[in-house]
Amino acid sequence: MLGLLLLSLCSSDPLIVRLIDVEGGGGTLIITPARESILIDCGNPGARDAGRIAKAIRNEGLNKLDHLVITHWHVDHYGGAETLAGLIPITQFWDRGIPERLAEDPGNFPGLIAAYSRVSKRMSRTLKPGDQLPLRQVEGAGRVTMTCVCASGNVIEAPSGAPANSRAGALSPMPDDPSDNARSLGFVLSLGNWRYLNLGDLTWNTEAKLVHPVNRLGEVDLYQSTHHGLSISNNPAVIRTVRPTIAVFNNGARKGGMPEVLSTLRRVDTIKGIFQVHRNEVANAAENTEPDKIANLNSDCQAHGIRVEVRPDGSQYQVRLTGGEKVWNYTTRTAKDAGP
Repeated sequence: MLGLLLLSLCSSDPLIVRLIDVEGGGGTLIITPARESILIDCGNPGARDAGRIAKAIRNEGLNKLDHLVITHWHVDHYGGAETLAGLIPITQFWDRGIPERLAEDPGNFPGLIAAYSRVSKRMSRTLKPGDQLPLRQVEGAGRVTMTCVCASGNVIEAPSGAPANSRAGALSPMPDDPSDNARSLGFVLSLGNWRYLNLGDLTWNTEAKLVHPVNRLGEVDLYQSTHHGLSISNNPAVIRTVRPTIAVFNNGARKGGMPEVLSTLRRVDTIKGIFQVHRNEVANAAENTEPDKIANLNSDCQAHGIRVEVRPDGSQYQVRLTGGEKVWNYTTRTAKDAGP
């Protein structure tokens, strides 16, 4: 396991989780109380996504990116690496390991993986379930950890003596997924008692391994819809088990944010807020969350995102849309099942 680097600093900065609008790709910026930055995925090739990400990083008062984490090798998650590296310095690269080929994308993969290898100087580090990113700690703030819970189709070990998970319910497997989605990296980020789950584009059957027969994840305060909110992911057994207080969709106007996933979340007794980066234009009003919780309501995209700010002790947090002024405030739940 990669060790957690402890460095005592003096700061009272919050933890920030910011979903950047890459229109249905992956781009989540995390800034710890030590002002250490982590980007989970970097969007599509080209100037649009990398430019939006670099702008968001600078808007948070930073001039470099400490960690770039690539969950899997699909173009909307790692394709922007070379362009982003040309806009802002990146210190460390993390991934699940680089395969020799990608069967589902033989056209794009050779060129894009070569670009990724160039900017990472072939020194990216491979993550396995149970590994933690080496993050600096701040004196007076809650302990911050970011634990890899799944990688390359494998999942984190179950807590010792964990009981059977009754919340998972009856499991209905889907056909096996041969794509790289099923091998996606996933993480639990914690600050004190506050916890956030991001499973990249993990799909249904591998998701089930995380909560059945035992709960390997614990409960969370913030759930980021897996795979942009597509229904081949977001296994209801996971959502019922982690029991989030709020959920955020990193969806596009016509990608993700599916009504089936929204319906599953609405049935969870702990849910107090559901937020979307985009209105799902192929669904009706009732099949989207409330309009004031949607960052981009129109097809004329304004590139607004979702920003979560957590108090340094992890006791409370707030959500706002980056294009608006309204703020939603929440209190961290402290009674959670054991998890990473």
